[in-house]
Amino acid sequence: MNNLNRSALKTKNGLPYFEIPEVAKIGWIRHAFLTRKGGASLPPYDTLNISNENGDREEDIIQNKNRIAWTFYFDPKRLVLLNQIHQDKILLLRKPAVTLPSPMEYDALITNVPNTFLGILTADCLPIFIVDQKKRVIAAIHAGRQGTAFHITTKVLKKMEKELGCTSENLLIAVGPSIGLCCYEIDEKVFRSEWEPFSIFVGDGKRMVDLAGINIAQMKEEGIRENQIFRINLCTSCHLDLFFSYRKEGQTGRQLSFIGII
Repeated sequence: MNNLNRSALKTKNGLPYFEIPEVAKIGWIRHAFLTRKGGASLPPYDTLNISNENGDREEDIIQNKNRIAWTFYFDPKRLVLLNQIHQDKILLLRKPAVTLPSPMEYDALITNVPNTFLGILTADCLPIFIVDQKKRVIAAIHAGRQGTAFHITTKVLKKMEKELGCTSENLLIAVGPSIGLCCYEIDEKVFRSEWEPFSIFVGDGKRMVDLAGINIAQMKEEGIRENQIFRINLCTSCHLDLFFSYRKEGQTGRQLSFIGII
């Protein structure tokens, strides 16, 4: 496993972000895991909120999107955002982003279309990127508790193989910041027995769960090796100065993670 921490934080034009060096070396890819900082939104959405589903002002969200697009050199109209529904629906994009209808109720995207940027919004859930270096295919996944229970990461890997001929040995996987085992408590009523190795029983019918660990285990079951996985190993709930956390804050913003083919 290749873990990155806060020391990997970069800043461009006043926007702090993380990137995976091995992915950044790929000449036809542009990606970033953004933080909550560097935007225009007011509290409790301060400051780089991208979601328009939580009560933030539309003009601030547009300004934030434009600031990100300008900083990372892409047309904001080419950024594909989903109405994330905590399920396992996967959208395979075969046409340019500007032709897509809205809203789109999915939790993962796959594409091989140039000049297309896939965005995932999170505030504790897990953003995951997959890159096939040979087939020039990318995927972006929103994996919350329910998506993880549906094995959404596994299903994306299988769909990439079936639909676009991707093979596990050519993949690089980037796992972004999410709520950690230290802070993610769930009721045993929604706990799954397969998560046992990634959980700690804390009494009163509650368990602490390692959301990232479960998804990484699912990847390995599909043939992904440790040295293909790169993780920003930071808990969103513990690092509120950098990230939005729904569990910690309640009403709050959503940070953007994006990956695109240029």
